[in-house]
Amino acid sequence: MKKKLLISILGLLLGSGLISGQSLNFKIGLFSPMLESDLWEVNKENLYFSNEDMRDLYYGIEYEQFIGRYFSMAFEAGTFERTVYSQYRDYEYDDGTPIYQDIHLSISGIEANIKIYPIGHRKVFNPYIGAGVGIYYWEYEQWGDFIDFNSWEVYEGYGYTEKYSAGINFKGGFIFRYRRHMGISFEAKYQYLKGQLSNLFEGFEKLDLSGLTLNIGLNLFFR
Repeated sequence: MKKKLLISILGLLLGSGLISGQSLNFKIGLFSPMLESDLWEVNKENLYFSNEDMRDLYYGIEYEQFIGRYFSMAFEAGTFERTVYSQYRDYEYDDGTPIYQDIHLSISGIEANIKIYPIGHRKVFNPYIGAGVGIYYWEYEQWGDFIDFNSWEVYEGYGYTEKYSAGINFKGGFIFRYRRHMGISFEAKYQYLKGQLSNLFEGFEKLDLSGLTLNIGLNLFFR
């Protein structure tokens, strides 16, 4: 019964013109994490490490279902990964050897978004805004030599967290549709995401996984 009802609703939407096509969008861009939680601040204070060091490529693929002329529902899967090899800023071994420590972060997500096209999506130039929610699988690793600032001893350490966390995003951009079935898109997306660290990082607040992504994309349109 439910299946028949869904098929009937889909048929009505298609017949009324509310569903007006789909697109498959391939994206590549630069993800710039905000790094605004306390663990990031400790790392930036103690290590040769900055926000710019954690920037890296983002890869994504998006399926978009247009609903009428001005709206669409989109589902996007994307991933980012970065490893930074660093060392302490102001401390070294007695023989002058650097004290090394490394950081790894990866984030992979699936997002559902509503997009609005103020002047429609059937023109050559199509600006849009959007927002949505997502589920993200992320990993944070930190390993190397750590300094105990109470005893001034150096010890080998390792910390690791892998979890799923929910987040939201806001985006805006435009599509240059140079052919009926092809277009190029430019997009800026802000992702708000925080995740609870494992017990290996006891005493720290949630890790800030938010960031800004600037994408360029290839859009393939289907009727």
